[in-house]
Amino acid sequence: MAKKRTSLASEEALRRTRLIAPLLAADTWFALRARATLHAANDVVSEDRFNRPSPFGDTFNVTQNSLALTVALALARLFDVSDPERFPIEQQDKASIPVLAHLLKREDVQESLAKDARKWHPQLVDGAELGEASCRDAFSGALTLHETCVNSQSYQDAQSRLRSFRTGRLAHHLFDDQPTNLPRFDDLDALADFAQQFVRAAVLAVEGHDRDLSHEEAIKSKMDKKFWNVALSAALIADEGSS
Repeated sequence: MAKKRTSLASEEALRRTRLIAPLLAADTWFALRARATLHAANDVVSEDRFNRPSPFGDTFNVTQNSLALTVALALARLFDVSDPERFPIEQQDKASIPVLAHLLKREDVQESLAKDARKWHPQLVDGAELGEASCRDAFSGALTLHETCVNSQSYQDAQSRLRSFRTGRLAHHLFDDQPTNLPRFDDLDALADFAQQFVRAAVLAVEGHDRDLSHEEAIKSKMDKKFWNVALSAALIADEGSS
């Protein structure tokens, strides 16, 4: 006889929701921060003035590949989930998007979050209603985004390629089970963009704060491009001075 699965108690489901949201925000920012640096490096090195052989080319390639692997590993963690047939998703102890999405689907969690959100704007006459409405819009938006991702073949293919790469090469190096369908840069960008949007809505629903990580990424990207301009220019000057 199949073992009957017990659902999480309301208090525990809410506790996990509140724990996961800020952890996801931090992990998503780490992924976006690495992506911004990677994109900046690719943009700058593709400029005509850097389009020539250099003894430092191998060092740059190692740095570039390391950044790409960092982004891939960070995203794999954001979407990590075990087999739901063996372990109910909402009961998995992972700070990941699938786990938080399943917790946010619970009516008891939604009602608790909406109730707490009525305290967000005590200085406003209609602050209670505004806070609750903002909270409900936010978790509805997060769930709509997640549903779109789950039902999108392109997103599912991207996740599948990333998961296979993570299991076969990043977390382990399985010699009998090498990934044949590797993740692409487009996969990483699509998953990172989705994570940013989901986390923004989820954090707003749980904490009442608008974490626009795309805006923060854009600010850092400008500084990253300045860094790579200086670093690559200095490398070329050093190369010319030694020849």
